[in-house]
Amino acid sequence: MIFPKASSILALTISISGLFAPSAWAGDPYARITQTPAGIVTLEMGERIFKPSEADTPRIHLIAAIHIADQSFYKAMQARLDSYDIVLFEGVKPAGLDPIDPLLDDQAKADATADRINLLIDIAARYYDHAGKLPQSFDDLLTSTDSRIAAIVRSIETDAWGEPIKLDHYTTTTDDQPPVQHITFTSTGADFIPGGQGPNADIQHEWAPKPSESKKAAPVGIQTQLADALHVSFQLDEMDTTNPNWINADIDINELQAQLAEMGEDNAMILNLIEGDSFQAKLIGFVLKFVQRSKTMSSMMKLVMMDMLAMMETSDMLSQFEAIEQVILLGRNDTVIEYLKEALENNPNAKEIAIFYGGAHMPGIEQTILNDLGYEYESITWTPAMSVNIKDTGMTPGQIKMMRNMMKNSLEKQFE
Repeated sequence: MIFPKASSILALTISISGLFAPSAWAGDPYARITQTPAGIVTLEMGERIFKPSEADTPRIHLIAAIHIADQSFYKAMQARLDSYDIVLFEGVKPAGLDPIDPLLDDQAKADATADRINLLIDIAARYYDHAGKLPQSFDDLLTSTDSRIAAIVRSIETDAWGEPIKLDHYTTTTDDQPPVQHITFTSTGADFIPGGQGPNADIQHEWAPKPSESKKAAPVGIQTQLADALHVSFQLDEMDTTNPNWINADIDINELQAQLAEMGEDNAMILNLIEGDSFQAKLIGFVLKFVQRSKTMSSMMKLVMMDMLAMMETSDMLSQFEAIEQVILLGRNDTVIEYLKEALENNPNAKEIAIFYGGAHMPGIEQTILNDLGYEYESITWTPAMSVNIKDTGMTPGQIKMMRNMMKNSLEKQFE
C-alpha cells in the first residue's frame, strides 16, 4: 500500500480534528475514550470552566471542538454555546471578512476594500455555480440558501469608508459567440468620487462565467469525505455560527498562507489536501469510498480514528513539524487570546464566554488563562462525540484490542 508522506498525514489529521498539542500535554486531557461492559466505545470531548479571581468578571469555558462527529454532539454543542454571552470559535476565514479598523490610513483601507471586493466576487461565482445565473443585486446574495453566506454578505456590503459597494453588470459580445454577462463590484475610494489616483482611485473587480469551459464540480473536501465514510456529520454542515454572539476568532487564509510560506512550508500541499484538490487527497478519497460502503470497515475505521484523536493530545508529533506547529497551532492561539482580551474589555456585562476550538489549542490557551489572566480552574464536563459498538466491526474483543495496540505502536514509530 502507498502511504502519504508524514506531513500529509499530519495535515489530514489537523483538518479533521485539531487534536494535537505542541508537545506531550501533562495536564488533564480535553479528549478521552470510554468503554462500557457491553462494548460501546465512545470518544468524549471536554468543556473546562475557569472562574475569575475578580468579581463582575465572566467565567471562561474552554470547549474542545472536533470537525467530524455524531450529529448528536453538534446538537448538544449548539444548544450549550447559544446559551453563553459570547462564543469565540475556530475557522480560518476568507480574506476580507474581518471588520476594517476605522483608524487605518486611506491606502490600508483601499487594500482592505480590495480584499472585501475579491470575497464578494468569490461569493458571486459560487452563486452562479448553484443558480446557473449571475446575482442581479445584493438581495440575491442575501437570499442564498446558506445562511452563513448571507451573514458574510451582510458584513461586507460596505467599503472601508462605510460607503455601499456597488454591484453592476455589463454584457460583451463577440462574433459567433453568445453574449457574455459580467458582474462588477466597485468602491469609489477615499474621496467617494469616481476616478482618482492612489487611495482615491476606484476599486473595481469583475467576473464573468466562461461559456466555452464546461463546469467542473468543486472537489469534495477530505473532511466531508471522511464524515461520509464514517457515517457521521461535518461540523460546518451542522452548526449555526451566524448568531450575533458568535465571533469568528481566527486568522484569514491569506495570512495563514503567508506565514506558512515564510517558514518554508508547502502551504499549497496542506490546503489542497484539506480541500480535496490534490493527488494525495484523491487517493485518500478513493479509499474512503470503499470504506463508506461497508458497515464493518466504516465502524473499524471510526474506532481507529477515535483512538487516534484521543491519543494525539498526549503526543509530541506536531513538534516535529516546526512551521505547522508555529503557524497553525501557536500562532492561532495568540489570535484567539487577543479576541478573548478584547471580549473581556468590551463586554463588561458578560457572564459566560466560551472558546470553541480544536483540542490541540486548549493546553496553550489554558496556560494563558491561568498564568496571565488570573483565572482558576473550576470544573469539567464531558460530551459524547462519537461512539462505536465493537460488534459492528466484525471482530472479536481480543482482535480489537490487538488492532488498537498495533495502531498505537505504529503511530508512535511513524513519528519517532
